[in-house]
Amino acid sequence: MQHLSGHPGVVTLHAVYEESECFHLLMEFCSGGRLIDQMVKEGQYSEQRAANIFKDVMLVIKYCHEMGVVHRDIKPENILLATSGKIKLADFGLAMRVSNGQTLSGLAGSPAYVAPEVLQGNYSEKVDIWSAGVLLHALLAGALPFQGDSLDSVFEAIKTAKLDFQSGIWDSVSKPARDLLARMLTRDVSTRITADEALRHPWILFYTERTLRSLSFKSKLRNQGQPTSGQATTSHASELGRSQVVGGSSLIDRSRNHTVLDSLTCKSEEDEECEFVDALAVAISHVKISEPKRSRLCSPTSPIEEQCSANITVSTLCRAF
Repeated sequence: MQHLSGHPGVVTLHAVYEESECFHLLMEFCSGGRLIDQMVKEGQYSEQRAANIFKDVMLVIKYCHEMGVVHRDIKPENILLATSGKIKLADFGLAMRVSNGQTLSGLAGSPAYVAPEVLQGNYSEKVDIWSAGVLLHALLAGALPFQGDSLDSVFEAIKTAKLDFQSGIWDSVSKPARDLLARMLTRDVSTRITADEALRHPWILFYTERTLRSLSFKSKLRNQGQPTSGQATTSHASELGRSQVVGGSSLIDRSRNHTVLDSLTCKSEEDEECEFVDALAVAISHVKISEPKRSRLCSPTSPIEEQCSANITVSTLCRAF
């Protein structure tokens, strides 16, 4: 933790006190509690809210990887909330420092979030990407992707289960969001995206760079001549029609049960915001996002349960949690 100190997304370690049989760590107080408690209480998140939480998580993971640290236990139980609502990554008890190209061995993590290559005993920093993908799945669907009646069945699901992002609850989730999930929850480590690539994904950009880009967009609008009312209505309706679908699927804010694209009844400044969202949706629709190549069959819907973490050995795998 001292190696990572100074980043706003990492819990600050203030002091360490040693006794004969234990150490006491004095860390930053996060009054907002744990993300897992909020998730259990609120259930499924809107895409906009999920994207903003997820971006903060990925920024911390990117920083850790740049500093040569693999967390190995990314999960909402280890994500704390500050008073401001910003996230703080905590619990680096299983974290390891690595050099470029170095691989890790040893079974460690939490059952539902552990990457398949960890179960095989040879892995890299991309195990954090997999775990973050499980977190994103839980935020968007309100359920963990890999489940079972026992630890053995959970681990078997992690190694072999094929996820279905095309039906059920995923009908109301945008195609870009599903694409990002598929790129993170692929068992092919070589094609699994990095933290930096996740942060540059169109779905993240759409929901998290909206405010910054809108300032520039609105400024340009004010400097342009105003079209006639007939021209404005025709142009706006045309843009709205083109931006209704992004990558073949509507971007829907389920928590408020309305589309991201506002109606034509917006007034004054709201009109400018409508035009910005429309233009950004059209821009993203032009980004080619390939369909995940693997087939998908299952779609768990059980509620999220708290996961415990531990170092695991083969002989203690089923009782380590």
